[in-house]
Formats: sequence, structure tokens, C-alpha cells
Amino acid sequence: MEHLDVKNGRIDAARTVDAAGERHRIDADWFVCAVPPDRAVRLWSRDVLAHAPELAGTRDLHTDWMNGLQFYLRETPHGLGELLSFMDSQWQLTAVLQSGIWNRDFARDYGDGEVADCLSLDISDWDTPGILYGRPARHCSPAQIARECWAQMKAHLEDTGASVLPDAVLHSWFLDPAITWHSEQGRNTNDEPLTVNTVGTWSKRPAPRTGIPNLFVAGDYVQTDTDLATMESANESARAAANALLEAADSPAAPAATWKLYQPPELDGLKRLDAQRYKAGRPHLLDT
Repeated sequence: MEHLDVKNGRIDAARTVDAAGERHRIDADWFVCAVPPDRAVRLWSRDVLAHAPELAGTRDLHTDWMNGLQFYLRETPHGLGELLSFMDSQWQLTAVLQSGIWNRDFARDYGDGEVADCLSLDISDWDTPGILYGRPARHCSPAQIARECWAQMKAHLEDTGASVLPDAVLHSWFLDPAITWHSEQGRNTNDEPLTVNTVGTWSKRPAPRTGIPNLFVAGDYVQTDTDLATMESANESARAAANALLEAADSPAAPAATWKLYQPPELDGLKRLDAQRYKAGRPHLLDT
């Protein structure tokens, strides 16, 4: 999508360009903009902002890279929990060992029958040099990213000499296709940057319903009860946008179910302690 036509205070049409470079006009009664914030701001023309000025704050939101890499394993590693944080890894790796949270027979239901598990990673730091190539992830090819992540996990898990991730257990890997490697430039581009919530930006994030009566927005940057850039918040914003549209259209359809974020009371004491330490200028207890 490259442009939204405004007429009489409403979105009249959307203008798009396909992969072949051909332009199209899309006519509809209702429009939901569900693209990342760096794409959405390109659509906020002067005409759009004249009727929905609250969307202007989107330009001040911060995005960064946080993309996934899946390692498919021939067997489940011993001694690993379901959720892993490699706190000393250069690329701030976190992971989920999927066998622990999926009630499925992995080898039966997925792949070629040789894969018993999946270690699903998030790479959160694309700017710090790694340990194998001395380059940040932004400047590593997909194969180099996979080898680097594997090495950083092993360095974290096997620093006592025990073998936790033997190389023979690795079957294959898959990098988020939003990451595109440009060999001639020696760098990657990212088609799906993540919204990073920074202090004072809540008011700059739009609600699902905009000042234009037939335009709604959804995405991880939209105001939600989850209040964090996650798939859950993106899903929540989509449900809220759908419900706002149904209400605006006087639709008899049942609204999408929504839920409030559960805040475990068991963590209240730690939150108070964290607030006290912050006020005193002391670091978080988990800072390394």
C-alpha cells in the first residue's frame, strides 16, 4: 500500500503497488491498516492527518530488530528448561524449547520424521559483534547468523565442560524471512522491525479507532492492555480494530473476544522493590 485517498472526511480508496510494479485502486467501505509503524507513517498524508491528527505521533515511535531463528533438533537436549535466556550472549539470545510446551508428537506431526524438537530463538541485538566472525548480525549472512547463534548458545550452556548441544543433534535451521541478505552490500535489511516502547510514548501510540470514521489501525504499536510489542498485543489490537469496525458499521455480528492482561499478584512485592531501587538510582536486580 502506498497511499490512502481521503474524500469528505473518509477514506475513499487505497492505492497499492504489486510485485510487478503495477498500481491498483482498492475501493471499500471500511479500511484496516495493519502494517508496521515504519510502513504506516508513509500513509499518513496531510489529508489523513487533517482528520486523524492523533496518527502523527506514530512518527516518533522507536523500532528495532528482534527476529526469530529456529533450530530443528534430532533429539531433545537434556537439562534444558522450556524458556531460556542466554544472558551473556553477545546477541541477547532468548529461546523456547518447544517440546516442553507443545502437547504434540513432534517427529510424527512435523518435518521429515527425523526432527524431535525445535529450539526457537529470538535475536535481540543485531549491532554487537559476535564471537565467530567479529561482525554484528546485521552484517552476517543467514548461514553465518545460524552458526554464530549456535556457538553463542554453546558458549553459554557448556562453560563447565559438559556437552549440552552436541553439533550432531542439529538437523536444520530456518531464519525469519523478513531478514534479507544483500551480499553485494554485506548487510541485511529487515522487513518487520519491532516497536520498542520508550518512556513517554503511550500518548503517541494510536487507539484502534481513528478520527477517520472508516479507518482503523492494528499492530504492535497500537495502544493495548498488553502494552508491549508482542504477538499477543498485535492480536489484541486486531480484535479491538475488528470490534470498533463492527460497532461503526452497526453490524449484528458478535464481537471478537478480548481479555485483560493477567497481572500475577505474586510479583507485586518484586515490582515495589524494583520501583524503590529505581527511585534510589540503583540497578535492576537482574542487570548483569
